[in-house]
Amino acid sequence: MKVGDLVTLSSYALKKSDLWLWKNELERGKPLIGLVIRAEENPYTRPWTSKNESVFYYINWVQNGPASRWGNQSYYNKHQGYFLRNDLKFVK
Repeated sequence: MKVGDLVTLSSYALKKSDLWLWKNELERGKPLIGLVIRAEENPYTRPWTSKNESVFYYINWVQNGPASRWGNQSYYNKHQGYFLRNDLKFVK
């Protein structure tokens, strides 16, 4: 995945309790499409860090979308949070 790719939330992300609201929106037929605006290496990697957790992806949603992989909790509502690779899938 690289900057400029169109993405949406994967089924892995929608199973998380933090993103249950977005699962309901998608089931109602409302599309959730975002653009990858930045990809950064995880500054807190350890030798046991998985490949999934090694890169942070920042998404700019076309319409209203979650602030981060933790949903819209108050802290992440004000700041741009990140998503992991397993949280996202490509849009065709």
